[in-house]
Amino acid sequence: MIDSDIHNADSRLAVKFEKREVQNADRTLEEGRPIFEEKVFIKIVVPGDSLSEIDRQVYESDKNRFPIQWANFMNRIGDDASYSGTSLKEWPLITSTQAEELRGIKFHTVESIAMATDQSIQKLGMLAGMSPHTFRDKAKAFLKMAKEGADVAQREEEINKLREENAKIRQETDAKMLEMQTKFESQMTSLLAAVGQKRGRKPKVEE
Repeated sequence: MIDSDIHNADSRLAVKFEKREVQNADRTLEEGRPIFEEKVFIKIVVPGDSLSEIDRQVYESDKNRFPIQWANFMNRIGDDASYSGTSLKEWPLITSTQAEELRGIKFHTVESIAMATDQSIQKLGMLAGMSPHTFRDKAKAFLKMAKEGADVAQREEEINKLREENAKIRQETDAKMLEMQTKFESQMTSLLAAVGQKRGRKPKVEE
């Protein structure tokens, strides 16, 4: 298929680029709270064919294949940089509506609030019935509590792992000792049988 044919075929596709929150499993386990990262996804639909839908993370080749849709997407998000951290939707202190309001002024994560400067935190005004500085302190406390919980869980996991390793070593040691004992008893039985046979032989009588 030549390039013009590919272009004509692609022009009939419905293509959409969009950002989505994706949970980072490793960091979630490490931090003790849900950690999300923003990833760019592409959705490709063949009009009239719902079974041929493609929905996945973006490849570099997609940007070149659909340059107009990609340019429109980049213009739409502007300077809204991707983020990594605890999504505001995972913070029980605020409502989903308040989370959207915070996203509107570029606060996307609990970490971004906890690390905000005195100047930038003033943009919040009174939120959730508290002053901006108190709100920031609440964010710091939430992250600290989650981290301490993760540390405790990690220590418990390490202790359980050591217990399992020690139990495995004991089982292997016991199995090896049993094998050695069985082998020793077998050798002793064979040796005693051989000695008994020698003692039971009649001495030769010289003619």
